[in-house]
Amino acid sequence: MYKMNASFDIMRTGKCYSLTNYGEQWKFEVMEIFDNNDFRIKMIDTLEEQLLSELIAYGKGKDFKFDEL
Repeated sequence: MYKMNASFDIMRTGKCYSLTNYGEQWKFEVMEIFDNNDFRIKMIDTLEEQLLSELIAYGKGKDFKFDEL
């Protein structure tokens, strides 16, 4: 069972979130929301842009956690 404090359904453009999965942690801002329920995000620390689906492409680990900052 995975515990989440927030859901991808509530993500909003311009808001910042934290995601932990498989021992890695990312902090990002949502830049754009696509019709296919994917998101273009910008990493807060590196300013790199990518799709949220790339962060969870290998599934959700036991440590999966998602929160709004």
